[in-house]
Amino acid sequence: MNSPRPIVLTFLAAYGVVLAVMGALDAVWLGWLAIDFYRRELGALMTDSVRVVPAALYYLGFPAAIVFLALTPKPGSLGSAALRSAVLGTAAFGVYDLTNLATLRGYSVSMTIADMAWGTFASALGGCAAYLLVIAKRPR
Repeated sequence: MNSPRPIVLTFLAAYGVVLAVMGALDAVWLGWLAIDFYRRELGALMTDSVRVVPAALYYLGFPAAIVFLALTPKPGSLGSAALRSAVLGTAAFGVYDLTNLATLRGYSVSMTIADMAWGTFASALGGCAAYLLVIAKRPR
């Protein structure tokens, strides 16, 4: 009988890659490249500092969703991994941004578009990195 250990180790390795890639991307995006845009667009809605618990829950949960939903079963190619990860990112960020656009005063269309585009890109890049470094190396 086959042990589930290789599958668990593959999942954990892929998860670690997605977590590292998305964490690094968001650190650069939210902490440097787009910080002024977010401050301008969110205004008083933006906190002075990051709330650690909700941020940690997101960064621990979303990479697992990418590995489980976009990279399992094993995509047949890098393009398939990119597409599946991007679709998940679009859906997840879309739920957040479109709900905010529908319910919050002052939540702008430009914020919605930028954040959804970022979520799509970051998810696709995280999924691609995990595919190349972990998933593609395991047997089907």
